[in-house]
Amino acid sequence: MTLVEFLEARLAEDELIEGAADWHALCTYRDVKDSDGRYVILADSRYPTVEQAAHIARYSPARILRQCEATCAIIAEFLHFDALGDLSGRSAAENALRQLAMVHADHPDFAQEWI
Repeated sequence: MTLVEFLEARLAEDELIEGAADWHALCTYRDVKDSDGRYVILADSRYPTVEQAAHIARYSPARILRQCEATCAIIAEFLHFDALGDLSGRSAAENALRQLAMVHADHPDFAQEWI
């Protein structure tokens, strides 16, 4: 598995999970909102702590999908430079991809050579 294939697989997982999540339920007792201004709740508790609610708001599905879009753009840049044979641009984009892959360093398909 290549670095690009690994990241594309993680993106597909994130997009699948985020597409199924409905984190925009009204939470009447806390005034914690996600980046889109919607109230959020914690799925495994009726009353999340302020810290838990803030965490959910920060990592809302909308934010994760924006992160996926950014990763896709870097993958596209890498593939573009690779197709052109631009070693300098390819190297810079590959370094960015390696850093993005580090988020998933605990995944069984992660290759230590990407560090």
